Amino acid sequence: MVIAFSFTHFAALSVNFLIVTFGVIYVDIEHISHTLSLNVFNVNIMINIMKPSMSRFPLSALLLVSACSAFASINVSYITLAPSSGYDSTRVYAGQVVASRAAELGFKLSGRVGAVAVDIGQAVLAGDRLASLDTAEIDANVRSADANVALARANVDAARAQVRLAANTEQRFRSLREQGHTPKQTYDEALLNLQVKQSQLKVAHAEMLGAIAAHDAVKVTLAEATISAPFAGVIQARYMDEGSQINPGQPILRLVEQGQLEAHVGVPGVVGARLSPDNTYTVRWNSDAVNARLSSVLPEVDPATRTQTAVFHLDAANIPLGSTVELSLNETVDEDGYWLPLSALTQGDRGLWGVYVIDDDNIVRRQLVELVHTEANRVFARGTLTDGDRVVDAGVHRIVPGQAVTPTASNLASHAR
Repeated sequence: MVIAFSFTHFAALSVNFLIVTFGVIYVDIEHISHTLSLNVFNVNIMINIMKPSMSRFPLSALLLVSACSAFASINVSYITLAPSSGYDSTRVYAGQVVASRAAELGFKLSGRVGAVAVDIGQAVLAGDRLASLDTAEIDANVRSADANVALARANVDAARAQVRLAANTEQRFRSLREQGHTPKQTYDEALLNLQVKQSQLKVAHAEMLGAIAAHDAVKVTLAEATISAPFAGVIQARYMDEGSQINPGQPILRLVEQGQLEAHVGVPGVVGARLSPDNTYTVRWNSDAVNARLSSVLPEVDPATRTQTAVFHLDAANIPLGSTVELSLNETVDEDGYWLPLSALTQGDRGLWGVYVIDDDNIVRRQLVELVHTEANRVFARGTLTDGDRVVDAGVHRIVPGQAVTPTASNLASHAR
């Protein structure tokens, strides 16, 4: 370090250095007599400079170094460490709002879309007609099935009449046979004719049942050509318009239930095991608190997020579907460590944190710590600390490892949970 001075009058300069810097310090004092105090490692330097005239003379200086002040201790406050067995933490888990029920609606049949009676955003009631296919061919099949049923019923009526006639004939020939007025052959023929007519009635009746079943099948086909709302809700999407040709199962509308909402929140398995069904929790949406009743925790773990899905029923109907909600849970973590004020931390190389511990000789030593949990003005840490250590809790920027200090007990608590 080089100190250069330029004067035009007599001056007396006393310099008390506090901070060491590298470089050259130039002081230019004109027309004044001044005393400047600086502090460099508590080294007192007295420089007496004499200049008898306006012309420049060589600088004469007297350096006085006070050895006793070179390592003078400073006052620091400290806390005495007390162990803690854990900490309380609030964990926040994100989830998504979904409808309790949602359906992609389509036809079981292929064909041409004849009508779409609703549009997106429209509210519908359960049973409302939403869309239908062109049913010209199905209507023809219905009429044909109606005719077949009528024909089958007529055949049954005719067969019944034939059975009644055959039964009367058999009864007459049996009476004549008993009186001996007719041969046995004639009676046998009448009896067999009755049996044939009874069988024909059974056949006609079975054909009628088949015709009725075919008629019902056509009616079902006609019903499947129409989409009705399975529950009350809102049309979320409309994929097809009139005239579109569709395949079986291809969706044409999306219906979501409105009113009863659910929140699906992913939580770790250990957290899911602590949740109790039917208990009420609080979720937040846009800073609004909403009550949520836990319905269930799904048993499978999501392979992507490695979390279980907790299903909550929300006591709110004004949250848009797909919105993100947050579930806050208070947890108690059992872990040994120490509470430290933020003001006690010093940051070292590579992101490591440390604290200054005062030993029995009132010399500060730096100890590395691991930050486990952080709060507004304190941290829960663990490391090479021990019970009863005196940790500097303020002014850590004023001291360096190995420096002597004058410790003063602080009124801060180090063990509050």
